[in-house]
Formats: sequence, C-alpha cells, structure tokens
Amino acid sequence: MHEHDQAGSADVLIIGAGIAGLSLATALGRQGFRVFVIDGASRPEAPKPGKELQDWDLRVSALTPASIAFLAEIGVWRDASTHRAAPYDCMRVWDASGSGSIVFDAGEADASSLGHIVENREILKALLQCAQTLPCVELCWGHALETMSSAGSGWLATCSTGREFHTALAIGADGAQSKARQLLGMPTREWSYAQTAIVATVGLAHGHAATCWQVFLESGPLAMLPLADPLKVAIVWSLDDAAHRQIAALSDEAFVDALNRAIGPTGPVSEAVGSRASFPLSQRHALEYCDESFALVADAAHNIHPLAGQGINLGLSDVAVLTQELVAARDGGLALSSSVPLRRYQRRRKTENLAMMAAMEGFKRGFGTLNPLTVLGRNLGLNVVDRQGWLKRWFMRQAIS
Repeated sequence: MHEHDQAGSADVLIIGAGIAGLSLATALGRQGFRVFVIDGASRPEAPKPGKELQDWDLRVSALTPASIAFLAEIGVWRDASTHRAAPYDCMRVWDASGSGSIVFDAGEADASSLGHIVENREILKALLQCAQTLPCVELCWGHALETMSSAGSGWLATCSTGREFHTALAIGADGAQSKARQLLGMPTREWSYAQTAIVATVGLAHGHAATCWQVFLESGPLAMLPLADPLKVAIVWSLDDAAHRQIAALSDEAFVDALNRAIGPTGPVSEAVGSRASFPLSQRHALEYCDESFALVADAAHNIHPLAGQGINLGLSDVAVLTQELVAARDGGLALSSSVPLRRYQRRRKTENLAMMAAMEGFKRGFGTLNPLTVLGRNLGLNVVDRQGWLKRWFMRQAIS
C-alpha cells in the first residue's frame, strides 16, 4: 500500500475509507486492480482496546456467516476476529405488548453460530492491515472530494488538497450523505422515522450466554448484542423522538433503571452503562446505483432502520457482487468504463436490498402500533413461527445467508 503517492491515475477511485470502501479496495487490490481511496478524515489510530465499559467502541456490527466468509476470502477476518469478536448462537425476540415471542438457535439451522458481534474499529483495523500488503492500493487520507467531472471515458476528481485523480471507474462508498452521489445528482427516495437510536455499552449482572435479545416496545425496538466480554453487551435502543428526549436526559443510574424496565424479566439485568451516543434514524434508497463509469455501494446507495442489524451485511454483499462483476468484465475483455458490469451489479443487488428495506419497513410499522388487531396478529405470528420448526429454520437460513 502506498500513501500520498503523487501518481494520479488509477483503474478505480473509491470515495470513502469506511468498512465498505476499504473492503472494496482490498478485494479489488487482491485482484490486481490499481485502486485509489480518498477520504477527508485523518488516518485512524490503531485502537488500544481496554476492558472497561468506556473502552468499547459504541459502533458494533452483527456480521452474518456470509459476511464473515467474504471477509475471510479477502484475507481480513482472521485479524478482525482475533481478540474482540463475539459469536452468538441464540437470538430471543419478543413483543412487550403481548405474549408473542420467538427463539432462534443456531443448532436448529445446523450452523455453528448465527453470526458475530464485532466492534467496527476492529474491522477497520484489520482492513488497514490487509491493505498494507497490497502494492496496487493507495490510501489518501485528508483528501476530501470536492468536484467530479467527466474526462473521456472516465472521471477527473479534485480533492480539498488540490490533488487531482484520473480514473476509469469511480465508486461512491462515502456513506448516507454521500458527496459523490450529490455531485452526480443521483436522486434518492428517503424519509425520517421520527426516531433516534441510543447506542451504549452496558455491564450485566450475569453472563450474556452468547445470546442476542430484541424486544419490540411501544416507543421502538431495543436490542442487546453480546460482546467478547461475557458480562458486557452493546445496546441499540430506537426511540420515538419524544421518548428519546426523556431517556437521553437521564443520569447513568436512572438510564440503567429505565433499561431494565424496558427489557423486562425476559432479558438480562443491567448494572452499569458506559458512554452513550445518539443518532437520528431514516431510510434512504438511491433510485439508481450506477451512472456512466460510476457506482454506489453500501450506505451511499441505501440505508435502513437498524432493528435487524442488516446494514453492514447488505453493504458487504454490494462489495462482493461488484467485485465479482468487475473481475468478470475485465477477464472478458470489457473496459472498466463499460456500463455492462455496473448494470449487472445493480440488477443483482437492488432487488435484494429493496426486499430487506420493505421487510424492515413492515417490522417498523407492524410493531409501532397498539391497534388491538395488529397486536394480536403480530403476537400470533411470532408464536406460530416459533412453533413451526421448518418455518423458523427457513427464516434463520435467510438471515445468515
């Protein structure tokens, strides 16, 4: 890997050095593509994780076996999972407004686990370590994208530093507020959920037993995700804005009390909370994932409600499919600027992403009402699925594939 190399021409320019951007750079670099990655942020420092509540990253990802397989394929998973990855083999889901509940167990799907909870900074650290072994990947920190203009069959991108990049293909991996998407005028369909999520690390009175808990409350879903320390979990508590203002203002002690009341007797007992953060929730989907010699991946193309923890997995699936299509196009003699691989990528990913977004919207609306008939229907649905082994196995296979 080279940093701040003065050469300004590449096969692929990736805008954004988050998990999606770095995983795409690593995947393409391993295939011999000359790749530049630009990001306005400074190079992240290597994490020095401790064991106290405040030492855990508030941003964690629930990686499915399919995402883990992709990270292993590009040489990243071993480093990402060495110290702080927590496999989970059970998930308990229930409705606080009724008696409906369901338990997913990896053994019922003949799987060793349902996935792993990993701190985002550990994934990023592993990606950076892997990229350092790739001579055809250049990372340009402190280079924020300013302009993009058509240049022959590719692009000329100018950064805040004044440096210019010539590329045959540009990829926007710069998140939900993608500057690249905005510069190209690619429209999106989006709306706010009028909800805000609180994330925090919580200490438990008893071990989490490698289990995820999710309860659907009147004000929004609450998830507790097991960390590598058996007495610690990450929480994602999605709250209607009015409820969020009340909960966010609580002292740590009062917050823990509110958390225990919310999770109820079904979930674990919390004893302490570390630092907390909040972020507003919305859904956004680009009407098109690609333009001439340009494509969007991950949150730049779509972002969804975090209630199922599928955002990172959808993004890594985008990266895997786009890599496959670009390699196939190159091996088939097509130019990188060809629209063929990008259209194939869009066809393969857009349907799946829209289906997941529709499912999340259905969950959000279905569990966000106290209409008696709706409450009865969703509780019956949870109980029916829980009692039908074949149906529950099907849901689990869909979730981990």
